[in-house]
Amino acid sequence: RLKVRFVMEVAWQAHFVTNMFIRPSIYELETFGEPDFIVMNGSKAVNPHWKEQGLNSENFVIFNLTEKIQIIGGTWYGGEMKKGMFAMMNFYLPLRGIASMHCSANVGEKGDVAVFFGLSGTGKTTLSADPKRYLIGDDEHGWDDNGVFNFEGGCYAKVIDLSEENEPDIWRAIKRDALLENVVVDEYGDVDYYDHSITENSRVSYPIYHINKIVLPSKAGHASKIIYLSADAFGVLPPVSI
Repeated sequence: RLKVRFVMEVAWQAHFVTNMFIRPSIYELETFGEPDFIVMNGSKAVNPHWKEQGLNSENFVIFNLTEKIQIIGGTWYGGEMKKGMFAMMNFYLPLRGIASMHCSANVGEKGDVAVFFGLSGTGKTTLSADPKRYLIGDDEHGWDDNGVFNFEGGCYAKVIDLSEENEPDIWRAIKRDALLENVVVDEYGDVDYYDHSITENSRVSYPIYHINKIVLPSKAGHASKIIYLSADAFGVLPPVSI
């Protein structure tokens, strides 16, 4: 585990971090000491000289592995903090002989572990939230000599076209403490999940305990099923490859 300190200027991003990362106990906070990594999120700051510097945008995400710091500017997307630390886990864990995986994972009644690999939007969160199985995590995991374990303390689900009928667990997870991002809201405060006008990357972050069937702590044995999810329009891969 890494001790990470987050510094941001937008309040809802602090709530996002509380939802998504493993929450320290009171004792861990009191004995926190120096962080292993610092994330500074200046979402209101942009780089006005990006063109002269040959960059692609005024927004920026910078990592300094020597100082162990991430700096974010110009983008308000909460996922930059989550994915930034995942990038660091991808760097640090293999040095310790641990696989760092972009996947969801769940476990059955008999201890059979399944992991679902796929890019964003391919169905990792949806498929791992199976009412017949126990959720380990929906996006970021490690695999060591003891088995599969979750890096996170929450889930970050896409909510475009969300319905209770098609994704009941995610629908029911949207309650107090859940945080909706990039969604369209009408004048009465109701969310229209079918409105694509802003983006198709509308999201909700929520603590993992908003899902009824979970494993606590979020770890299990070695995976016996590995599933690759691919939106392959060319038909090179079958719809589901095991």
